[in-house]
Amino acid sequence: MKHFLSIMLLAILFSGSLNAQVRVAVLPFTNMHGDAKFNIWCYNLQDSLAQELQVVDPEEKLIQIVPMDSVESVLAEMNLDPANPQYASDLWLAVEKLNVEYVITGNFKVQAKRFLINAYIYDVVTKLPNVDHQVRDIFKKETCIYESVPIIANTLIKAFKPE
Repeated sequence: MKHFLSIMLLAILFSGSLNAQVRVAVLPFTNMHGDAKFNIWCYNLQDSLAQELQVVDPEEKLIQIVPMDSVESVLAEMNLDPANPQYASDLWLAVEKLNVEYVITGNFKVQAKRFLINAYIYDVVTKLPNVDHQVRDIFKKETCIYESVPIIANTLIKAFKPE
């Protein structure tokens, strides 16, 4: 009987770890264009994408999105701004404080009066993007930029789905 209970306990623990969600932080996008009037989109894309990922996985079966106020608090504490050239190097110090396994962020630049948007999932341990799950070259007018958010969310969430 003791062996049966031990096996059942291990089975329960193991099945719980198979369905364990991962913590993910969505960070501000980087304005590669450089014109400060577009900096608001760094945060608008971040916030919209975090919200859309919660819509795509409302019960958080796949991922747990770190609340935006927690992300903003850590970035503010470290005085990190996506418009600052040191943002990319100092970002990983902030990520450590967020206690996450993955980071989602991206960049954009303006070409021909349209936004060229890219989004990536980074593994925190390796600091490398997941090359199989990224969104590249979404080309939208500024008035239609939010149309890119569901495309990004639905593509990136696939990285966390079991095969």
